[in-house]
Amino acid sequence: MEIKSISDFMAKCFSNPLLKRNDLTVFYRGVNRIFPVETRHIPNLYYPQNPFYEHEDKIFKEVISLFPEEMLAQRSTVEKLFLMQHYRFPTRLLDISRNPLVDLFFACFADKGQEASFKEDGVVYVYAVPSEEIKFSDSDTVSILANLCKCKKTFSVKNCLRLGREEFNENEEAAWDLLYNIREEKPHFRDHIEPQSIPAVVCLRPRMNNPRIIRQDGHFFLFGITGDKKDCAKMPREWIKDHIVIPARYKKPILEELDTMDFNEGFFYPDFEHVSSAIRKRYGKK
Repeated sequence: MEIKSISDFMAKCFSNPLLKRNDLTVFYRGVNRIFPVETRHIPNLYYPQNPFYEHEDKIFKEVISLFPEEMLAQRSTVEKLFLMQHYRFPTRLLDISRNPLVDLFFACFADKGQEASFKEDGVVYVYAVPSEEIKFSDSDTVSILANLCKCKKTFSVKNCLRLGREEFNENEEAAWDLLYNIREEKPHFRDHIEPQSIPAVVCLRPRMNNPRIIRQDGHFFLFGITGDKKDCAKMPREWIKDHIVIPARYKKPILEELDTMDFNEGFFYPDFEHVSSAIRKRYGKK
């Protein structure tokens, strides 16, 4: 089925039988070009062409130094990562949404400097996650994975993942650095890191304290590591269900349709620059 309009896209989405299952929650992720296979379901921190994971701890500290009021106002490390993702810094998060129209927009939209993507097909990926596995920001597992961002590039759990919980938490090389970082936000956190939680990917529902998260009905995948810091955890294959291609020639007509619903860059990026751009495009039309 070729997607030429919003109605085509929604018909395709609503034909998904997974929507009828109470035990699963369906999510979408739209990108304006089809990436190579190895980068389709990983955060940009681990893109091979720019291995930002090598400097993740330095990037995190530098963002705090540049935006101290905003960053330090966030209660936890993962909420700081939400803010960094909002400002497009490389993080171990991947944006997803429960609203398919949000991701249809991102599959078609080209921000400043990305105009060449109008010549390439976009895509909306479809995921289904067991509803009982969706976690909140205050989860201990979320704290463990989020605080990996503060660990140096030499941090490794490769030789410790088969240890029992007590042995792992007594291991100076594997646990102490991570425990120290977790206790910066959770002083009450005990020596109870489960080794199996580190090479994991979790689906995360954030606090709705950011206009962009609210408007995008935002959720996230948060990625751990499988051993060394350079080894990104793999998303469970059973979560990846489908992809819907948006042909390049229909991107602009679909964006015009979305604009009639006020789904435009000013809505999804509620800052002065994008709101201004949306208004100029609307009133500059013939």
